[in-house]
Amino acid sequence: MPPMLDVYVVQADAATTERLSPIQTVLAAYPNAPTLIPRVLSSAKARLKQKDLQQLPSGCLLLEHDGLSLLSHGTNQQPLRVAPHWLSLQQRVVAAGKKSELLLKAAKIQPSMRVLDATAGFGHDSLILASTGASVTMLEREPALFALLAFERADMQQHAHWHKLLARLTLYFTDFTAWQMPNDLPAFDRVLLDPMFPTASYTSAVNKHMQALHTLTLAPNFAEQIALLQRAANVLTDDGRVLVKRPKTAPFLADLPPQDSTTNALIRFDSYHKADLAALS
Repeated sequence: MPPMLDVYVVQADAATTERLSPIQTVLAAYPNAPTLIPRVLSSAKARLKQKDLQQLPSGCLLLEHDGLSLLSHGTNQQPLRVAPHWLSLQQRVVAAGKKSELLLKAAKIQPSMRVLDATAGFGHDSLILASTGASVTMLEREPALFALLAFERADMQQHAHWHKLLARLTLYFTDFTAWQMPNDLPAFDRVLLDPMFPTASYTSAVNKHMQALHTLTLAPNFAEQIALLQRAANVLTDDGRVLVKRPKTAPFLADLPPQDSTTNALIRFDSYHKADLAALS
């Protein structure tokens, strides 16, 4: 049964409420997608103040005049509105074609490749991967994040110069380790894993997107870390690679040393060949 997801609709005028319908239509196109439960908030303002946001639960969706967002009570318990905002990444997406992104330096993507972003989050890494010309399959298990991703992908269709990139993105609402991969879907050349990690792994303050993710999901335990790597190996081509995104000082996923790592001041991508993961079977 599809999960239920509260969306608080700030009804300063009828137009805001009417904007809920296209979001519901977008979600209806995905199997087992979350069902939105509208909670109408009458307000003289089209955008709630911080004191009003404090009264709403963390992890719900919020529909205001300027769009759909995730409401999160951040690490300091201050309410944050968070949304994918793919358009704000346009410059990075363009520059990524020149392989200036750390992810692309680690992944060594070719345009003909098939890539799986198994923990899509807000979809930012998926955009960078798709900017190379590769086809990217995105998986997201959290209902609120999936709803944001699905609507963001649909809403970006209004920008004609994004159409080719969007056509290379396919989205599924599922947990990676439980995903029933379609029989007609070929194995992947690259699998990206970006599981949550303990806040102690960070050496500096994190942005609001990461704060929001920490309020939605927990870091995987050791058994779950092994399951992630095993599942990644199962959907990988024989010469494919798994990339694991970590804070620079974080321990290796499942304590498994990678074949190589690519780092900057904050982030590390650990790379594993399929054969490297055989010991986990």
